[in-house]
Amino acid sequence: MFNRLSGFKSDERGVAAMLFALVGVVILMVVGVAIDVQRGMSADKRLQSSLDAAALAGAKALENASTTDAQIITAARAAFAANIAAGHTDVTCSTPNVAINRTSGRVTVDADCSLPTTMANLVKIDKMDMTDIATARASITQLDVAFMLDVSGSMNGSKLADLKTATNNAIDTLITPSSGDRVRVAFNTYSTSVNAGDYADKVLDISLPGAKKKNCVSERKGAWAWKDEAPGLNKWLGNKAKSCPKSSVEPLSSNAAMLKAEINKLKASGNTAGHLGVAWAWYLISPEWDTVWPTASKPLAYDAQNSKKAVILMTDGVFNTAYEAGQGNSAQQARKLCKRMRDENIIVYAVAFEAPFSAKKTLQDCAGDPERFFDASDGEELKKAYAAIASQLANLALTD
Repeated sequence: MFNRLSGFKSDERGVAAMLFALVGVVILMVVGVAIDVQRGMSADKRLQSSLDAAALAGAKALENASTTDAQIITAARAAFAANIAAGHTDVTCSTPNVAINRTSGRVTVDADCSLPTTMANLVKIDKMDMTDIATARASITQLDVAFMLDVSGSMNGSKLADLKTATNNAIDTLITPSSGDRVRVAFNTYSTSVNAGDYADKVLDISLPGAKKKNCVSERKGAWAWKDEAPGLNKWLGNKAKSCPKSSVEPLSSNAAMLKAEINKLKASGNTAGHLGVAWAWYLISPEWDTVWPTASKPLAYDAQNSKKAVILMTDGVFNTAYEAGQGNSAQQARKLCKRMRDENIIVYAVAFEAPFSAKKTLQDCAGDPERFFDASDGEELKKAYAAIASQLANLALTD
């Protein structure tokens, strides 16, 4: 009996088998968990890529200002569903949350997903949960554009008609349902001077005799003549002009119908104070003048994110009228103003319309880039020039 027991004690084959079985189970569990971890990592990558696709789809939809939030959310969720389905078929996800920030142009999408385990459930891990987020920004740029329109006497007749058509067509290219209020257009007309219209009291020193009764303005004096600071003490515009166009300045607006209606009213008469037209094109898009213009027409800050500013200058004749002789003639003043605008990263386009050589030279200098100067020898070329400029600016408004 003792010998049998002793033999049993010394026989370790059963113990080894038991240990092997236990180790085998552990190895199987470790391998199973590793497989599930790998599946989870793959599923998490799929989740992230699906959210990236959803955010990009939403941002692309946001580029069209006429698209509603509901349509953007639908586009984002559809992209997510299509992409997540292309991966693990056993992944279960919540409906993605879609946040839209129209100010920054960003779309953010997040979602929770779970993946059932295959072997990890042996250690009571039935599923793996994942949460990810993605953000994409719409490729859009806010754009403030000011037209400087020559309505001097030499523009009377077919030339003014061509200018109206060219400008109206350009506005239709710039302001569309897809651009919404991201693109705004302003314009000023000039001849012997500029008509400040309803804004005269904000730009003239009304304490001066007769200042409040007149809308025709001349240039500022001294160093302020070349700057865009808001009107005020020692910075008021001049009141030496005795005549100006009937049409006044029109501040920034995305209302294309209104802008075109006002342009269609333009009449031509008077001389050519081109530097005043240049200055007011600047003032219309200058953030320094935001206290002058209505709230909806306040210009963007120079450093506003994803924004551009541009002016489109034009004349058919020599800049021949100025009021502060000590500051140079009209052409000289215009060049200084253009240089200051370009220093603020304002894009300056210039169009000479059947203009003499000296006027072309002034506008070439103003543009500062031969690619932004257009020489139109007739009405058809004027329309083509404005169409080309509008097209360039419209494309700019859809890029980062």
